[in-house]
Amino acid sequence: MMNESFAIADLHFGHKKIITYEPSRMHFLTIEEHDAELVYRWNSVVRKLDTVWVLGDVLFGKHSFQHLSLLNGTKKLILGNHDHYQLSLYQQHFSKIYGSFKLKDCILTHIPIHPSQFHRFKLNLHGHLHSGVLDDLRYVNVSAEQQNLTPILLRTLISERLEKVYS
Repeated sequence: MMNESFAIADLHFGHKKIITYEPSRMHFLTIEEHDAELVYRWNSVVRKLDTVWVLGDVLFGKHSFQHLSLLNGTKKLILGNHDHYQLSLYQQHFSKIYGSFKLKDCILTHIPIHPSQFHRFKLNLHGHLHSGVLDDLRYVNVSAEQQNLTPILLRTLISERLEKVYS
């Protein structure tokens, strides 16, 4: 069985208000319950040798770094607007840290790119919008809210979206 690559954004470990902001997270009574469910869902699909691209906004509060050591796979981070702790703290849990990353014909970012950049990329995998989506199939929102709080398989996501956009 080959190693797989996944993506997810906006985990928001430790962010107490996220369970009141976002409809798909409102059924959690506590942030501890929310965080435990994120770990469970992640590990239900990600194996030890898989890779997960986290497209920003990982956690709130230094105590929440503890959750990252519970997650399967090799983690790579695209920094988000809430990822403001010292890089050395993130480097303990992420094998690579980027502002953005080109993966094949896709650009991985936290905040969606400007539409004028699509001459350079076929798709933009991003987070930041949570339950919001843009009216352009070239944008792929992988926020946790869009993915049932579970990392999504990249090869399937990219091939299916490219087929929709370019068929």
